[in-house]
Amino acid sequence: MQALKSELAAKLAARQGREGQVEARVRQFSNTWRQRASASAGSLDAQLGYTSPQSAQQQFSIRGLTMASLQEGPQEVLAFSVGGANQALRSVNIEPGLSESEIVSRFDRALMPSGIGVKLGENGELVFSTSEAAWANVRDSLSVRGNGIRYPTGQMSRVRTDAEPAAIAPEDWHTGDVEALRATLQQVVQALAQLQAARSSVSLALAQATGRVAKAQPVQESVSMDTLAENFTQKASQPGYESLLAISSALVGISRERVVALLGLK
Repeated sequence: MQALKSELAAKLAARQGREGQVEARVRQFSNTWRQRASASAGSLDAQLGYTSPQSAQQQFSIRGLTMASLQEGPQEVLAFSVGGANQALRSVNIEPGLSESEIVSRFDRALMPSGIGVKLGENGELVFSTSEAAWANVRDSLSVRGNGIRYPTGQMSRVRTDAEPAAIAPEDWHTGDVEALRATLQQVVQALAQLQAARSSVSLALAQATGRVAKAQPVQESVSMDTLAENFTQKASQPGYESLLAISSALVGISRERVVALLGLK
């Protein structure tokens, strides 16, 4: 990413640079970005959020399912299905007078068994999420059935979802002319700042995890050789099993050749 930024800046400043070098850098980063999920073992989401131990999540909205539409109108039971007609239905009972938090809680409890979480967005909207690995299935199979109020047909029908855009979109980086290069450079600078922030976040999380592991380890008290020698002398000088055990343990692995070799070091 830093190399791409330098290539773009140099080409804009001096109208020079090796032919095709900028385009190659863009392709290189695009390939790296596409491999984000596997390279991070599913712990880095499209917003560059570090989610371990939870898998990376894809947030999305459902068209027509707004907080305003849920708080208005008569009671209705909405039944959701993920994965086709043979899957269990998850029902959400909507009734007049529900607060935003109550609506979010009912959706979250109902859809959690299907691997979908629900929360309240910054602007009071419903925000749905599922793991990135399950997103394609949810996107292509999520269906809902109402009682003819918010979904007039009264039949199970596919819903239209809108995925939250990724923080970085290298497919939109173009280099065909000066204006395209300038726009791409601006986006690369923003992306570089986001990557650096994500790297700091991951480093902090790893440092905290290392600290927790260190605290969980038993404290090992250091024992000096003088203490060990003193303990051996005390046990060896007393007749009985303890004396025999101390001496025999100390002699294990000692041969005549080793003794001669050690004496030769003086």
